[in-house]
Amino acid sequence: MEARLPAQIGHAQVFRLAWPILVSMLSYTAMTVADSIFVAQLGTTPLAALGLAATGVHLLQAFPIGLIGGARVQIAQAVGAADLPRARALAWQALYLAAGFGALSLLVLPFAGPFTLALGARGELVEHGTAYLWVRIASAPLVFAMFALQAWYQGRGDTRTPMVAVLAANAVNIGLDPFLIFGWSGLPALGVEGAALATAVALVVQVLVLIAPAVRPLWPHRVGVQRELAARIWRTGLPMGTGYVLDVLSFVVFTSLLAHVGDAHLAAHVIVVRIVMVSFLPGHAIGEAAGVLVGQSIGAGRPEAARQAWWSASQQALALMLSLGAVFLLLPAPLVGIFRAEPEVAAIAIEVLGLAALVQVFDAIAMVGLGSLNGAGDTRFTMGLGLLVTWFGKVPVSMLGVLALGWGAYGAWLGIVVDVMLVSAIALLRIQGSGWLGHAQEDAVPATAPAA
Repeated sequence: MEARLPAQIGHAQVFRLAWPILVSMLSYTAMTVADSIFVAQLGTTPLAALGLAATGVHLLQAFPIGLIGGARVQIAQAVGAADLPRARALAWQALYLAAGFGALSLLVLPFAGPFTLALGARGELVEHGTAYLWVRIASAPLVFAMFALQAWYQGRGDTRTPMVAVLAANAVNIGLDPFLIFGWSGLPALGVEGAALATAVALVVQVLVLIAPAVRPLWPHRVGVQRELAARIWRTGLPMGTGYVLDVLSFVVFTSLLAHVGDAHLAAHVIVVRIVMVSFLPGHAIGEAAGVLVGQSIGAGRPEAARQAWWSASQQALALMLSLGAVFLLLPAPLVGIFRAEPEVAAIAIEVLGLAALVQVFDAIAMVGLGSLNGAGDTRFTMGLGLLVTWFGKVPVSMLGVLALGWGAYGAWLGIVVDVMLVSAIALLRIQGSGWLGHAQEDAVPATAPAA
């Protein structure tokens, strides 16, 4: 599906792209929530290990995922410029990058144990965390291939095919979880490692579903490595990848702080993250949709349409996330109760969830703003913003709340509140100006680019 920009970009255009992204993200969240629910039945320590190791996985995969995201921006701009041959060639460059990073990731396998220790794991956390990390690192090539294929679909305005793929993966993951974690039907009970293995099998299914429709438009037009196009992806994606690494690294510090406080606080944090994912995913999905529309608008030489996309997306995100924030404030105990956690863990999680609910409005503004700026190619600004706010805002405030005030998970989450409020304010100021559009126009894909 090659999207053509209408004269005016409004709620209908944003919603058309956003709802499949939202379903995809909710489905992915359902996978992680299912993992947590099943693993929580094994006890607090396995659940804490799952959260700690999952953070490590995000850290290892953040840079390649961010860099490959640059392909989505470039493909969207090529589609906006009506240059489908270039869009196809960019997709191949993304796949080559995914293959290269996938091969490099396998070199990390022998260091899964030391890496788990570096994350702050101690005692039984090390054994559980290492087992989970090993499987997830081994399946990293599938993750990168999945993001490269998603860049091709989403850049063209097709968000439904990735949705179908993740729904299929979700069904496989949730179906396998109890068999591999608890050892149903005579299978070995693998515990936390079983959750990772179920995710790996689900990734295989997801990639296969993404490959099938891509063969016809891409395979007959396959190209080798093209330095000019690869350089465009690197130029756009490098700040995104760097920003992702810095953000995840800050979360590693954040999680390590809680690991030193105790398993109960770390487990409570894991539960709150799983719940809050359901709240900020609508904002993130709408932000991703805005990014695609902004990129296509820039490629078509229509900066006014880029502003329309941002404004329509912001209105939708605010409406959704304010509603979900209200649910968190009104029903914290039933939501936390889904995880059947121990009483101490549940009490901490309920307290933190109330704090997390208060930042939903700022999160909506922040995610749509960042998505729009990235879609315009203003990725160096978003990287700098993340560096500034994360390391001079979130991390110091979290350390103050945990180490100085002794407030545990609640104190750590104060840093997240500061982070989200600052990002929303600064991103809003940036979009109100014209610098982000001027930068995007300078880096836009030429409409007269030669066919690949």
